[in-house]
Amino acid sequence: MNTEILSFVEKMEAAVLNDLVTTDSSDLYEIAVEMIAKNKNAYKNICQAYEVVKHNLVG
Repeated sequence: MNTEILSFVEKMEAAVLNDLVTTDSSDLYEIAVEMIAKNKNAYKNICQAYEVVKHNLVG
């Protein structure tokens, strides 16, 4: 993994935890969609980060 993917992983994990603390629910897919909307050029790296976070959450 490159540093950009790791950065997106950290941002996604932080967003999930923040959502769980503030609203008691979180939508990882929606977080990824919002990140892609803001960083269209990093689409592949965001998708890879999404998969990493998803697999970490599922176990």
